[in-house]
Amino acid sequence: MGAASCSSSSAKHLFLLCLLLGFCFAFAASQQEQQQSDSCSSAGVAVAHLVPFNSSAFRCLTVWKQEDFVLRYKNTGESQWSFILSAPDKGSYVAVGFSGKGLMVGSSAVVAWSSGGKGTVKQYYLTGKSPDECYPDKGRLTLVKNKAVAVSRSGRLYLAFQLSTDLPQPHLIYAVGPEGNLPPSDATLPMHRSMHSHAFNYTSGMASSSGGSGGGGFPPERKHGLLAMMAWGVLMPLGMMAARYFRRVDPYWFYAHMAIQAVAFTVGIASVVLGFRLNEDGLKNVDVHRALGIAILAMASLQVMAFLARPDKTSKVRRFWNWYHHYIGRAAILVAIGNIFLGLHIAQEVSAYIVSYGVFVAVWVIAVAAFEMNRCYSDDD
Repeated sequence: MGAASCSSSSAKHLFLLCLLLGFCFAFAASQQEQQQSDSCSSAGVAVAHLVPFNSSAFRCLTVWKQEDFVLRYKNTGESQWSFILSAPDKGSYVAVGFSGKGLMVGSSAVVAWSSGGKGTVKQYYLTGKSPDECYPDKGRLTLVKNKAVAVSRSGRLYLAFQLSTDLPQPHLIYAVGPEGNLPPSDATLPMHRSMHSHAFNYTSGMASSSGGSGGGGFPPERKHGLLAMMAWGVLMPLGMMAARYFRRVDPYWFYAHMAIQAVAFTVGIASVVLGFRLNEDGLKNVDVHRALGIAILAMASLQVMAFLARPDKTSKVRRFWNWYHHYIGRAAILVAIGNIFLGLHIAQEVSAYIVSYGVFVAVWVIAVAAFEMNRCYSDDD
């Protein structure tokens, strides 16, 4: 009895100890989160005494919730605008770019990071999307001299600077670098981990979806990519499967094949039209991507014309028509899959899109292989 009582008492003590430790960890985590947060409801900037200009009465808004970016700004003089951007300090750089059309390429950005207690602020001119196309100490922004500073305090990085301009450009682009990877001594920027953009009304303080290539929302580049992926890379392969592997369900396979490919062709035309309207300055391999896209559209158009000129089943040329229809269709699908991956690479799209489409292609290939094996065994029987 004594041993059982002792064991029960020990279990209770152990439970209370675990409960106490859990409370301590939760309290420490909440304190750390509180230290690393910044809010527009606070009285002012936590590092106001370190900012080289008066930061009182600034407008404040959370501009990027996913990365906890908070922007404060004010028209502090004639042709002078002051900005303070704060974000969690994760051993990476933070950046805010100014663009006339919402495009990263061709914009100028103010970038900040902190290392060893020392903050660095530089302007970059973004002529492309790769690190070697982002030039430090260049750009079209007129930074007020000795009024730019980067400060790391309580787990947050504060970037403060002033611009000499009547009105800053209407699109803001934000970026955050990879965690624990700061620019080297030559100030080459590592590829950003994530980015976001929006159009901004400096008078009202209202942000809206940007028409440029940001990380949030659906800019034209992403709309083009998703439409092309759905049309040429998803619907067209599925339409091929309906025609080749479901002929036993006659005539429904034909209606399914025709409907799927008609939708694919319509959506594909929309993606091509949108693609020709994109700004391609500074992007590599765009000419190859465009040429392949035109080739896909041409082959798809040939398929449509072949359907309209389809000979009767009893015709002597029907066999040759079948060869043409089958092999042009297969070529279009293979070129489309390759061009989709090329487009994702050119756009430097987030890995989720690349992985998702890669999984679809893998499943499609496995399904096609399984159906082909089934056809072979059926033919042998």
